[in-house]
Parts: sequence; C-alpha cells; structure tokens
Amino acid sequence: MAVAYLLRYKTSQPSDILTQLRAYKERELDRSPRQGFRLARLLTAADGKSVAFYSEWDDADALEDMRDSVPWEACIDLVDVHADGSEETVFEID
Repeated sequence: MAVAYLLRYKTSQPSDILTQLRAYKERELDRSPRQGFRLARLLTAADGKSVAFYSEWDDADALEDMRDSVPWEACIDLVDVHADGSEETVFEID
C-alpha cells in the first residue's frame, strides 16, 4: 500500500531548514529518484514557524529505504541543528 511521509519541524529559522531540505530533495530525489519514490514537497506554515517535508512512496519498504540512507541521515543531522522540535507521521494512501 502506498504511503505518505510528513516530517514537520518547529523553528524560528525556517530558511535554514528549507535550504537543507531543498538541497536533499533536488540532489537525491529530483536528480536520481529512489525506487518507489512518487513525489516530494516542501511546505512552510503561513505563520513561518514550521517547515514540513512531505513525500509519497509506493510502499512502506521504499520509504524505509530512504530513511535508512546516508544522504537522508546527513540531511536530518544538519536540519536538527536549526530545529526547535520535530514530529513525523506516516499515512497510508487509499
């Protein structure tokens, strides 16, 4: 079953987080998409206090492969420096 992954960061520095997430998306997903990848979007809250990474995958295994990758872990390590907190959720897509 297809899944959607939402990773949301609370932050007072949204541009720093967006820069890291955008670099990951363009370098890793747009140029050489992983197997099972469908789409990714970067979202900024209207109040500017949170940033989200939204992606869709063919199944939970494809998502897990991405989350276990070295480029993703490096991106998350850099983003965590600028985040006040984070929350992640995986949704099933009907």
